[in-house]
Amino acid sequence: MEKTLIEYFGYSTFRPKQREIIESVISKHNTLGVLPTGLGKSICYQVPTLMQDGLTLVISPLIALMQDQVEELNRRDIPAAYLNSTLSQAQITKVESNLSNNQYKFLYVAPERLVSDTFQDFLKTLKIDLIAFDEAHCISKWGHDFRPSYQDVIPVIKSLFPNVTIIAVTATATEEVQENIQTLLDIDEAGVFKGEVKRENLQLMINPTFQRDQFILNYVLARPDEAGIVYAATRAEVEKLSLYLSNHDIKNVAYHGGMKKTERMMNQDLFIRNEVPLIIATNAFGMGINKADIRYIIHHNMPGDIESYYQEVGRAGRDGKLSECILLSSARDINLHQYFIDKSDANEGHKQKMREKLDKMLQYQKTKKCLTGFVTKYFSPNDYISECGHCSNCLSQKRTYDMTAEAKEIMELLLQFPNHLTKSMAIQILRGEKTEDIFKYKLDRNSKFGTMSDTMTSEIYYILDELIYRGYVHIEDDKLTVLIKGRLLIEGKRMIFTEPFKQSLLEKVDISTDELPSIDLYEKLLNVRKSLAQKYNVDEENIFTLQTIKEFAKKKPTTKEEMVYFDGVGSYKLKHYCPHFLKAIESHVENIVI
Repeated sequence: MEKTLIEYFGYSTFRPKQREIIESVISKHNTLGVLPTGLGKSICYQVPTLMQDGLTLVISPLIALMQDQVEELNRRDIPAAYLNSTLSQAQITKVESNLSNNQYKFLYVAPERLVSDTFQDFLKTLKIDLIAFDEAHCISKWGHDFRPSYQDVIPVIKSLFPNVTIIAVTATATEEVQENIQTLLDIDEAGVFKGEVKRENLQLMINPTFQRDQFILNYVLARPDEAGIVYAATRAEVEKLSLYLSNHDIKNVAYHGGMKKTERMMNQDLFIRNEVPLIIATNAFGMGINKADIRYIIHHNMPGDIESYYQEVGRAGRDGKLSECILLSSARDINLHQYFIDKSDANEGHKQKMREKLDKMLQYQKTKKCLTGFVTKYFSPNDYISECGHCSNCLSQKRTYDMTAEAKEIMELLLQFPNHLTKSMAIQILRGEKTEDIFKYKLDRNSKFGTMSDTMTSEIYYILDELIYRGYVHIEDDKLTVLIKGRLLIEGKRMIFTEPFKQSLLEKVDISTDELPSIDLYEKLLNVRKSLAQKYNVDEENIFTLQTIKEFAKKKPTTKEEMVYFDGVGSYKLKHYCPHFLKAIESHVENIVI
């Protein structure tokens, strides 16, 4: 076994659980291997394959993933091939001919191909000794990336190859997902092997910054020679951030599913070969990437579930060296994920499961306990959990901050305008900002006007989010209302403590909510607001506040995904109002280009 490992992969020893998994497979035992990202899941089915005569059929969810793995095997002089939609008919015929002549050890296919009767007939002619389900969490309806086609193919596999050993590998499986996989693939407890969830060299950090792009710029400037990945939620965010960093002389490449394959592959290769230290990407990037020296991973947006998050941060520090994994959190990210869930084709039961996973991700973002411990407990609830000592929560655990005074100041203002003020408007009043809305409603005469002028916009956002999360303030349709707990605090019957606001030393510049928008576009959007108010017979302020209109004119969102980040944009407004504003913005931008 070690001889095969050294000969083909250059390693002298196995990593934890690899040997046990391989021995189980060699013993013809259906096996499930749950190993953290970067700890060599593929070797668990590659080594057994190289120790026996036949072919291994690998079922893989992504074209890019199977291509990367086949290329890696071929570089090691291991004969492997894939069959997918990127191949011409002539190429498919050649691969099938080589398979018939026993020229490959591995064949990678997508599950959809296995439902073809013609392909099934072809597979029957091959000597298949092992079937591997890569990214096996896709099998389970409770997994974060459920693929119905993965489940559909299981009866086909069992029918075609009833006596062939099955191995399933994944990095992210909760106990519920693990049990589901076991049931579907007939894997008993003796065939289940789980590696330790905790990666000691990953320093998990949360930074509730309001200035994400600025934070990333300064962070990367301080680490010019280190390799890193920045994950953003949408293609538009990737393009925008990549351009922003390029304009500040930060060498980087972008990667997302909307790019041409040749461009994606070129950018990926530049990053892997260390010709470019930074890649800005959606979650389309990363599976199967063989790069050990990634020193940091930053999430520009909060992922929708812990499984996705931990799989993505797991791509850092595969060489065992300390690496930072930073989540730039914002409560407004939740709107984006709720939008994705609502528009998905999943049934209502699965949507509810997605909402529960999103809620767990929000708990991670808000917890004051050890972040590493939180993740470990999520995947292995029965394990003994000790504090890691180096995540951002552990480092700040002994430093608590009494924010009772600030909370009282904010909630006393909200009590004056129950279910009326948005976060943005409340902040304008508290900071004493002289905006059009302030003067229109004579809010500069309010007793709270300017009482928090020395407090950063981002810090007030942070305190507001804490008050909402802890049940002091309720938010509905973007309007804020003080709850009973909040009234008790105002009356002096409660205090509220939090960790200090994590303003990075790199983050120097505050963002005022009063920045000048495009005047022409601003007027166009006001007209849109006016016509919508007439159409729906509501006050113009109920469509969007002047401050939100100003933000639209300044930042020029072009998709619904971008719109959800703006204060005042809820699901109803996103559906009924936003398309009209997007159309006006798109027309304005096109006229500028012309």
